[in-house]
Amino acid sequence: MATKWGFLRETKELAQAAGIDKDTGYHRTGLEDYLKVIFPDVSEDEWVHDKAFGEHNGINYRIRPDYRCDKLNLIIEFDGLPHYQNPDTILKDDHNQKIYSDCGYKVVRIPYFIQLTNSVVEQLFDVKVLEPLFPEDIPSMGPKGRNTPAYCCPAGLFRMAMEIIKFPQQMLVNLSALKNANDEALTGYSMLMSIINTGKCEY
Repeated sequence: MATKWGFLRETKELAQAAGIDKDTGYHRTGLEDYLKVIFPDVSEDEWVHDKAFGEHNGINYRIRPDYRCDKLNLIIEFDGLPHYQNPDTILKDDHNQKIYSDCGYKVVRIPYFIQLTNSVVEQLFDVKVLEPLFPEDIPSMGPKGRNTPAYCCPAGLFRMAMEIIKFPQQMLVNLSALKNANDEALTGYSMLMSIINTGKCEY
């Protein structure tokens, strides 16, 4: 697809390695490229990527947030599909987020199924970007990419449902794509809808 902005990946290297999305034909874009336009006054070397958190409040933490900016008191975590497949990873995310918050950082988590459209950027970062970013009408999940609710563990499926409802426009686009794929075994559409509608996971 002829567009500057692609599906979000943690880094440019991972974006390049992932290649083209099998469901939509869109490429991927590293988070650091998005950060340049979201925070133009923050230099690239002010973002600390994948480094041990270090000492805070007298405790030395070995956890490694995806991106940290001390100038903004901001930590950004990109949660790929594995963060919805493994209960241990989900618990670890919750634990780490509490540590970051207790140390005074604002924490922004970006689920892999939520793309950095202009409206999402404003919602997550309270920043208006004038340049058109990722298109609003492109779904982030599809059976060819094996990244649908069907591939999540029960705790991950519940987490996905609770997160996706915070982004109504992208929720509608993704739910429509999952429904139109018409393959419950590979999409998990009904399971996700059940949790969204009831607020409970019975799987």
